[in-house]
Amino acid sequence: MKGLLKYLFPFILGFAVGFLVIGKGHRKPSEPTIIEKTDTSSTVETIAVDKPKAKDSTVIHHVWVKLPIVPDQADSVPPSPDSVPEQQISYTDSVQVEVPIERKVYQEDSVYRAVVSGYRVNLDSLLIFNTTTTVTVTQTIMPKPAKWSFGITAGPSVLATPSGRVHAGLGATVGVSYKF
Repeated sequence: MKGLLKYLFPFILGFAVGFLVIGKGHRKPSEPTIIEKTDTSSTVETIAVDKPKAKDSTVIHHVWVKLPIVPDQADSVPPSPDSVPEQQISYTDSVQVEVPIERKVYQEDSVYRAVVSGYRVNLDSLLIFNTTTTVTVTQTIMPKPAKWSFGITAGPSVLATPSGRVHAGLGATVGVSYKF
């Protein structure tokens, strides 16, 4: 029995010291490591509006403009100078005309709003390029690994005694380690 105590006492002493050291190491709060990953994606949505309808049309002001006179195609050919005496022929190539300048507002909810102004102005088409940017932030919190570790294993073992005898059988081992 004394021989067994000779080998068992260091084992129990080491086991007790290991538990004391490991117990102190686990009492301190470990700081977690935060790994952050950011993904950014952009999407362009095209909204096409063909021949939008004006919601509002207002005459802003009038402008006097000199415009050329174009002979009416329904009229006959203008008289030749040979058939009409020279005093009765007067050629006027332009005339003053009052032109209304309009402002038209094209609008559909909150999708678009277009304002155009001029004489007989129309908006033929409208393209809206709506860009949506999505940012995804993923955070992974990894606990800080412990510096001290303790392990118990069981399995087949071989024991060599100081007298030179070798014993084989099942056994359990206890280990303590420290990570730098």
